[in-house]
Amino acid sequence: MKLTAYIINLPDAVSRRMHIKQTFEKLSIEPVFVEGILGSAVQFPIKSYRGWAYKLAHGKKTNLAELGCYFSHIKAIQEFLASGQPEALIMEDDVELSNDFETVLDQALKHSERFDMLRLSGLHSGTPLQILKLDDDYNLSMFITRQTGAGAYLVNRKAANKIVKNLLPMWLPYDHAFDREWTMGFKTLCVDPLPVIQNKKFDTQIAADNSYKYPSFIRYMTVLPFRTYNELSRLVARLISYLNQSFKQKKTKVSYKSLP
Repeated sequence: MKLTAYIINLPDAVSRRMHIKQTFEKLSIEPVFVEGILGSAVQFPIKSYRGWAYKLAHGKKTNLAELGCYFSHIKAIQEFLASGQPEALIMEDDVELSNDFETVLDQALKHSERFDMLRLSGLHSGTPLQILKLDDDYNLSMFITRQTGAGAYLVNRKAANKIVKNLLPMWLPYDHAFDREWTMGFKTLCVDPLPVIQNKKFDTQIAADNSYKYPSFIRYMTVLPFRTYNELSRLVARLISYLNQSFKQKKTKVSYKSLP
């Protein structure tokens, strides 16, 4: 099956586009560039953004670049859904792929019944718990703690439809919002260690300095309660999912051993 990568790229990000083109020349995966949405071009007011909820849950002022990133990911996923393909990669244009990326991805896709989204990059530990080994170097695992960064991930049609349906209007940064799959009703796993690195070769296009943050006492009143609830919910939901996945894996091993 031919796999397509929908790559988000701003019109003036020529060096990033050339970087991705050179990367995919070595792969059998087809790159499709999705013109990114420039945050500064977003016209207010917009129905698909809840500014007050963003401030309460994230504790920061509206960041136009963050809005552009969010809506660009939604646009890329919508393009995938329109293609009719069963699954696709969604990528940002600043990623670096491991030399064995395609091989590892092929190995993971042999177990595609276990996930609707496969995380391939991240900016934190995420505390991965192994479900099964893909080869000597990589595992199929589950993050049980928060993992930000949306540089590269694979989605099937179920996850894509759930994301489009549930992540509009926007009220969190995209990488925080799509890391809440238990609230949307689909399964997420990861490749561990992550085979994609982001923000290594290029500087981020999303300004995230302290000038966007509200004073600490305001954030403690709203952000802290939300994040406490969110993290506890994530931990409980993913531990339950991990135990289910582990039970299925053990059951599969027993079935194989029982074969004549």
